[in-house]
Order: sequence, then structure tokens, then C-alpha cells
Amino acid sequence: MLLPDLSGYRLHKVIDDVDLDGVVVRGLRGSFHRCSTESGLLSVGVYSYGGAELMMAWGYVGEEHCRYNALRQTDGTWAPPRQGCPPVSRVHDGGRVTALTLGEHILPTEPMTGPPSGEARAPGPDAVLPAVGGLGGLGPWPPPAAYAADSGS
Repeated sequence: MLLPDLSGYRLHKVIDDVDLDGVVVRGLRGSFHRCSTESGLLSVGVYSYGGAELMMAWGYVGEEHCRYNALRQTDGTWAPPRQGCPPVSRVHDGGRVTALTLGEHILPTEPMTGPPSGEARAPGPDAVLPAVGGLGGLGPWPPPAAYAADSGS
């Protein structure tokens, strides 16, 4: 499976300071794209932090969880898509959630004066990263109709 080609989608909405797993991450932006098909309304969320795309999650509108997700790796390439929701975990300090990890990325959950501790960071806003979708696309979506029929919604 490859990433969705966003050239066939329309931008539905953009949300700043998105929450992941019920925790708000200031500066995390979600751009949500939709495409109507015979199988249903497809949705792709592209999440960025500091101007760099970090994750895509997609499936059909109305599904309780992500059908697939893909994370941007620290080298700027996209990891292969995986089934389900992205791997998010909480970082605690004295009982408070101070950050979330999204794969290799660390996202602070409160205002900070410097970058979070640890090796993994979102690529800088000036990093040159491969584009998602566009002419030629990065792969077919939706899946074949036989697979899409069991959408769970």
C-alpha cells in the first residue's frame, strides 16, 4: 500500500492545536481532505508541526479509528503505511503530561522555551522534504471495492 494521492481530494478543514489521544498539542496542525467515491467518503488527515509534515492518517468518514497511517521519519522520508492509528504515547513529568511521542517525534504539550529533550525531533521548518501526493501521486487509494466494503461504519 502506498500513500494517498491528495490531488484528487478537496480540503475540508484545517485545525490548529490538534489533540492526539485527548491531549492538545500547541502548534500541531491538522489539514483534513475528503474525496467522495462509490464506496463512501474518504478522509485523509495530514498533520504538521513547525511547518513540517509529520503524519498522515486515512480511512472513511464515520470510522471510529484510522484505517491506515504513515509517519515521516527523521531522515525526511515517509515510513511505509501501517494499519490502524499512529503510535502515540504520553511523556509524564511529576504526573503531568509534558509531551507526546508520535513515532520518533516528540511533541511538547505545553509552551516550552526550548526544544524537548531527547534525540527525536520534528524536522525544522526549513527542511526540504518530499511532497505528499501531487502529479503522479504516491499510490492508489481507495483500496479495491472488495476491501473497502468492510469499512466498519
